[in-house]
Amino acid sequence: MSRIKILAPLPIGFAVFLVHLATIPITGTGINPARSLGAAIIYNKDHAWNDHWIFWVGPFIGAALAAIYHVIVIRAIPFKSRS
Repeated sequence: MSRIKILAPLPIGFAVFLVHLATIPITGTGINPARSLGAAIIYNKDHAWNDHWIFWVGPFIGAALAAIYHVIVIRAIPFKSRS
């Protein structure tokens, strides 16, 4: 059981590693919204805000899709009663 707990962060770390490999040459890897917001505020040029909308719109779309999935799919699965 402890082996599973040790290996659990590996997929997340691997995904972040792949995002860094793919986006460092393009954006400097601004995958942290707080880091990107701070840099855009300090730099304060028009092109710094061009793609910043994704940090605001993306989480709302993801939350809406998760809510729809929960209502349609998860609640439709019957659970066995504990008796």
